Formats: sequence, C-alpha cells, structure tokens
Amino acid sequence: MLYSKKEHTIITRLSSWKPWGYIGRKVIRMKSFTKGMLVGIGVGLLVAPMKGREMRHVLAERITEWRNSLPEDSPLNRYANRVSAQVASAKENWRVYARQAVSRAKDTGATLGDKARHTGQEVASKAKQTGQDLAERARHTGQEMASRAKQTVGRTSSDGSGTRVIPETNG
Repeated sequence: MLYSKKEHTIITRLSSWKPWGYIGRKVIRMKSFTKGMLVGIGVGLLVAPMKGREMRHVLAERITEWRNSLPEDSPLNRYANRVSAQVASAKENWRVYARQAVSRAKDTGATLGDKARHTGQEVASKAKQTGQDLAERARHTGQEMASRAKQTVGRTSSDGSGTRVIPETNG
C-alpha cells in the first residue's frame, strides 16, 4: 500500500507511541517531580509529630500567611482564590447532598417501618383468622366424631352382640 507523506508520518508516530505518554524529557521530569513532592508531603503528614487537628490548624495558618504575603494580582494568588472558591462550592454541594441523603434515609426508614407494621398486623389478623378456622374445624370434627360414635353405639347395642355403652349426661 502506498501512503501519503502525512499518513506515513502519523503511522510512524503511532507505531512509536509509548504507553507512559513520553513527549519529552521536561514533561516526564515535571511529572516525576510532582509525584515525588506529593509522596513527600504524604509521608511527612503520616509521621508528623502533632495530632491531625493541630497539624491542619498549623498548616492552615502557614498557608494563609504565605497567601497574604503574595501580591493580589499574582497568577498564583488568583489561582489560589479560584481553587478556594471551587472548594467552598464543592463543600456546600456535598453538604446539600448529605442533607438530601439523610432526608431520603429517614423517609425510607419511615416507609419501611409503616410497611413492616402493616404487614405484622396482616399476619396477626390472618393468624387469628386461621386459628378461628382451625378451632371451628376441630369443633365440627369433634361433633362429627361424637355423632358417628353415637350411631355406632346404637348399632352395636341393637344387635346385642357388641358392648353396651352408656352415654354421658351433661347435668
């Protein structure tokens, strides 16, 4: 296949592409420096001689002093102000989301509680009805058995061949 010069250049660049995004030594050095700085800060915070709350307070004071020492129109100060505004906005958004989550959890808990109470009442009602049905069946079965027993006793005593049974009298 014949490629144009432009296509050949693109194919050559794509075939020599490295997955770590090698563009030039400056980019890699800056990335390495940034990573090293972040790792150093993390290790420093882990082995810090103060408690977390104290350390955050001291760091906040130092950062505030450093920011106040910068001229107001410096790019770094503008960037810091922009980041601070974004952090404040994100904090407020998360606070709103947390309140919504708590509200939804309360609503869901109340709904589930109502459903559980209603289901419990239904189960109790059905159990009561089933108990009544079973009692009615037992009484009916008992009456049937008594009736059959009386019929059986009447037949055996009329034949004269069976045992004589004297029925009970309630009274």
